[in-house]
Amino acid sequence: MLALLVIMFSNHVYKRLSSDGQGVDLVIGAKGSPLQLILSSIYHVDLPVGNIPYAEAKRWMGHPQVKQAIPLALGDNWHGFRIVGTTADYLSLYGAVFQDGKTWESPFEAVAGSATGLRLDMSFSGAHGLMEGGDHHEGHPYRVVGILKPTGTVLDRLILTSVDSVLVLHGQHDHDYQESQDEDEHSHTHDSVSDENGHEHEEEQVKSDDDHSEEIGMSLPEITAVLLKVKSPLAAMSLPHTINRESSLQAANPALEMARLSGMLGVGSKSLGALSFLLIAIAALSIFSGLASTIDGRMGELAVLRAIGYSRRRLIGIVLAEGLIITISGIILGLALGVACFRALVSYSSALDESQAFFDWSAPGLAEALISIFFAGLVSAIIPALRAGRIDISAQLARVT
Repeated sequence: MLALLVIMFSNHVYKRLSSDGQGVDLVIGAKGSPLQLILSSIYHVDLPVGNIPYAEAKRWMGHPQVKQAIPLALGDNWHGFRIVGTTADYLSLYGAVFQDGKTWESPFEAVAGSATGLRLDMSFSGAHGLMEGGDHHEGHPYRVVGILKPTGTVLDRLILTSVDSVLVLHGQHDHDYQESQDEDEHSHTHDSVSDENGHEHEEEQVKSDDDHSEEIGMSLPEITAVLLKVKSPLAAMSLPHTINRESSLQAANPALEMARLSGMLGVGSKSLGALSFLLIAIAALSIFSGLASTIDGRMGELAVLRAIGYSRRRLIGIVLAEGLIITISGIILGLALGVACFRALVSYSSALDESQAFFDWSAPGLAEALISIFFAGLVSAIIPALRAGRIDISAQLARVT
């Protein structure tokens, strides 16, 4: 059971890492741990490193080597499901399809993932923080305008809304963000000279907005992170160094960070795998010991069978069949317990979605493990079977009489 559980859980984790990180080449966020930035922004299983000024982030969002930029604003949850302020591009990133409703068009309209339990037209208030139990924003309820079909990705357990919605709830000026967003879209239509002029205008605008924010008691717009798609593999390698060197932001490469994480997880998986195969060997010895003791107690019975005409081959076959029945029964029971424990483990962890937990018969290593268990049981039955075939009929019958 442990071998099957390790294989299923490892397969589930690696599939999640692959499906959740699809299409994201770089992540921009606050300086700190790059792995924490990736886990919090793509996989939503860790706390964000911090916030970053949108005015600074948009400089890199409009970089010539950037194909697509998706801002993320985090800070609230509903019953443990994270509320993510973003754009509609986040939906297309995971190939989302609507089961009901449509995407948000105004602040405080929300689109819910399939695992959240929200329903169309339902109203709810977000709670402060990314863990369940924070103070609720009762004055600004969300209204669900769309429900997504299951995607098998992190999207299933997220609640999506506009960036403006999150900024307003956290005391930031949504108008500033909207103006910055409009400037960003406008800048894509200019050449490099106009980009420089636009950057100068941006600095003036930021200063003006800063004065205004002091008057109304609000801060300039800050977001949590930006997901980037770049135009070439070379850009994915060079752009992070440029961003880290020339700005106060941090750029992390998900592929590199996940390779490091997979390496760390791989050590634990290999250790558990070695333990699993040790347990398989112990189980094989148990089958051998059980059959050997059974044969000792049934020598008289086997001698009678030989006396009435059973061949040696037939006796060997009977004992082998007993060993295989025990082995196959153990495999079936192990599969059942493994699946049950796997689903319990996934449902217990808030970082994993039970709706994505399914038994994959094509999981790497599963077939090898089942074959190993089968042959271990078969080999453990061979010696008792051969012993039964070499039974001394006269000696055993003399003992019986």
